Amino acid sequence: MVNETLLNWTLNHLLIVVIVMIRVGPLIFLMPVIGSRTVPSQVKILVTVSTALILAPTVPVTVDHLPQTVAGFLIFILSETVFAGILAVFSRFVFDTVQLAGQMVGIQMGMGMSGVMDPQFGTQVSLVGQFWNLIAILIFLSISGHHLFFTTLAESFTWVKPGTLHVTQATYEGLMQGAARMFVMAVKIMAPASAAVFFSHVAMGIIAKTVPQIPILIVGMPLNIAVGFIFVGLSLAYFMPLMIGQFEMLGRLLPKLAQGLGG
Repeated sequence: MVNETLLNWTLNHLLIVVIVMIRVGPLIFLMPVIGSRTVPSQVKILVTVSTALILAPTVPVTVDHLPQTVAGFLIFILSETVFAGILAVFSRFVFDTVQLAGQMVGIQMGMGMSGVMDPQFGTQVSLVGQFWNLIAILIFLSISGHHLFFTTLAESFTWVKPGTLHVTQATYEGLMQGAARMFVMAVKIMAPASAAVFFSHVAMGIIAKTVPQIPILIVGMPLNIAVGFIFVGLSLAYFMPLMIGQFEMLGRLLPKLAQGLGG
């Protein structure tokens, strides 16, 4: 015969794993790098299950957090998904900054029509945006930025009990400030290359007026592209510490945002 005590113990631990997985799954599927569309769903599911199995014995979660009704269970899932989505959206602002800066520089260089598919977000971006995005991902992984998400995720069960999400005015203000800062950082990232291409356009305009015999439309486009690529490469020395600073700031703000969602 099956031992009833052992059976109850097994079911309780299985339910705890399910509760943890409901929060872990959306964050794994939405977070940067791992949540990329190029990462197979099987890998994401494996990471979700493995993370849930590791966290289940260590986080303060009990079967009492699981609702007893179907409607309550659906609300529980929605609450946990919204919690993971808020953290993922806030963290994606840093990578959106790089994409925005690269898109603007690419358009200035005359490469707006040469869009490529971005493996991180599954959208068309400029070559400059793709290049900066790959560099940002490498920097993010090199400073163990992905550990930030797993640390915040593990501690979030202490700050925000499962199914007890509280979205306040401070949450909206934090997201809006993050979006506003995204545009400011995009200007800082694109400033060196954008300024160089701008002065190149001005020089081409002056040459076109003073020496009309020069076919400026033929000469100007490859020159602007060359100037743009040169300054994009030179700006990497400025780009790297700037991104490291952004990721360090994300490491400070993301836990605070998670704590604020606990009410």
